[in-house]
Amino acid sequence: MDAQQLAQVESLCNTLYTGGTTTITEPNTNGTTGESTVTITRSEAQSRLLSLQSSADYIPQCQYILDHSTSHYARLVASNSLTELITTHWNNFTIPQRIDIRNYVLAYLANQGPSLQDFVTLSLIKLTCRITKLGWFDDSTHRELADDVTKFLQATVDHCILGLRILNQLVDELNIPTTGRTLTQHRKTSVSFRDVCLFKVFQLGLTTLRQLQTRAIAADPRQEELLGSQSLALTVRCLNFDFIGTNPDESTEDVGTIQVPSAWRSVIQDPATIELLFDFYTNTTPPRSAKAMEAIILLCSVRRSLFPTDKDRGAFLGRLMKGIRDLLSNQTGFQHSDNYHQFCRLLGRMKANYQLSELVKADGYMEWLDLASSFTVRSIRNWQYCTNSIHYLLALWGRLVAAVPYVRPDTGARGHVGALEKQVLTCCEAYIESFLGSVEMVLNSEGGLDDPLDDDGSLREQLDRLPVICRFQYGAVAQIILTKFDALLGQYSTVLGHIGNGATENAPTDIRGQIAIIEGQLTWLTYIIGAVVGGHTWSSAHLGDGDETIDASLSRRALQLAQSVDYRLTSSNGVGRADAKLEQALLYYFQNFRRVYMFMWEQVSNPTTVTGAMSVVSMMAAKLDSSTPSTKQKVYQRMFDHLGMGDHTNVANLIVTKVGNNLKYWPEETDLISKTLSLLLDMAGGYSSFKLLLTL
Repeated sequence: MDAQQLAQVESLCNTLYTGGTTTITEPNTNGTTGESTVTITRSEAQSRLLSLQSSADYIPQCQYILDHSTSHYARLVASNSLTELITTHWNNFTIPQRIDIRNYVLAYLANQGPSLQDFVTLSLIKLTCRITKLGWFDDSTHRELADDVTKFLQATVDHCILGLRILNQLVDELNIPTTGRTLTQHRKTSVSFRDVCLFKVFQLGLTTLRQLQTRAIAADPRQEELLGSQSLALTVRCLNFDFIGTNPDESTEDVGTIQVPSAWRSVIQDPATIELLFDFYTNTTPPRSAKAMEAIILLCSVRRSLFPTDKDRGAFLGRLMKGIRDLLSNQTGFQHSDNYHQFCRLLGRMKANYQLSELVKADGYMEWLDLASSFTVRSIRNWQYCTNSIHYLLALWGRLVAAVPYVRPDTGARGHVGALEKQVLTCCEAYIESFLGSVEMVLNSEGGLDDPLDDDGSLREQLDRLPVICRFQYGAVAQIILTKFDALLGQYSTVLGHIGNGATENAPTDIRGQIAIIEGQLTWLTYIIGAVVGGHTWSSAHLGDGDETIDASLSRRALQLAQSVDYRLTSSNGVGRADAKLEQALLYYFQNFRRVYMFMWEQVSNPTTVTGAMSVVSMMAAKLDSSTPSTKQKVYQRMFDHLGMGDHTNVANLIVTKVGNNLKYWPEETDLISKTLSLLLDMAGGYSSFKLLLTL
């Protein structure tokens, strides 16, 4: 390649990345001598530049572009082409050639890196790390990249930033499978990297953070920010490494147990490590502070077997809880949404990785519980700022509650069970009050606030976690729900009396506003009832609690609401329709009621029937049932007796009627129709419920 050809390549690259057209001069192709000018479009430029990736013979041309071009776009194309060529034709190179290419790129970064555009630097870093990965077992030189990068960290501040970027990309490259290589090849390289280099890389990240903390690095504010961001990102990447080849699902936000090697024990257990991260969180702003909190979450999740004794693990937990208490007491950094979200994740992880028996023994547990409760209530009351974080807090309380039966009341802090009961009730009441109040706030905002009922993913996350929390203090929580539901149902009947069978949108403005608020609040209560009733369990440990009568009281309200909505819909021939969100909430309740109680219908309605298709075990069970009702049947019967709306066939008939009316009067609401059909399919899919449908 000569200077003229380089100029043409630069022109093509400029066209590719900036658009427009360019003209180049090339020999005539019609058999005549001389040259002609050709206009090149963006797609033609891309096609011509892709030829650089077609053969390993173009590697010298790519190197020539890197060495002589002043165009950032040309350098980017050359670097990307080299990466593709190296990956595709790796086996065509000898080991010395591979090392030469690796040394060339590393030297280029050392000499030119700080002056290059970020996108060019990143491409060259990816090339370096790809070569390192592919040649990991070829020669020890490739396995010494971390040592080579240490020289970057000891040079100028800009070189230090560049070195941290290389290490970040190296961890990613060795952690993520490369297309074209088998999983076995990837894991072999990944495990070797974990054992040889990863701990050293992790220590380099922490060392840089300490140097920033102690001002040992003379850097301007912009450089300090970059150093902090890269060091924290490196720390998080190292802790997130796939240590044992489990390939965790990256689509989930929640992390599992971090399987760090035993060689990391001294650093993980060192009090200075977690104190460093808490200090960085306290003294920086997002995204650095949020990344520091993410690192704390990962440290919180390290495997319990890493600690040699329970005393060591308890000491680590104590430091963690102290840091959390300090942040909660001072409200440090919570004005930033990124910090807030990550802190909610940390609280959610606390009980996931530590048993309640460990938490109650930790110093300051009662204070921590009180602060966590206050934080949860405040978060729920300010739901508009943290809708996507609330389910992490609910997960914390759900896990604490679920573990209570397995912890003796006299373990750890005195009165911890009573304190938990009090805080859980406070959180439940705040949740109900706040989201009922959210309806009017959303309406008054006139589009300024997103309706949390419209965020189906976040709503389901919250509803999935409500049952275990609410049923911990079921009587008290149910009374709150019933009081509010009865009042709203009375208001609903009164306000509907003003418009009769007319459409809501034709009502006066004030009436229309009242209906929207009441229906929105009933929607929330119906969702909550559906979630809580759906949390009923038929395990023998809970059958004697009497919760089925509370289920019945809540269900009666939901079913009465369904009857009221359906009556208005049918008597007006589809004109008087409720809000579609309320209809979907009723379907959610029906679905959960069906799932919990429907499978018992066959046993209750005909317990002595034995068919030829039944197994010996089923026949023995039926014979036993024929003499005296089982505990499950007694519980089931008490529920329907307390419900006061007839037996299971009456309830089934109500549900099926609602399904039919939805299909008849809501044809244009595809989401509602889809959920209605899903309910019908699930009802018809079970053997006992299908038999019941045939009798209606």
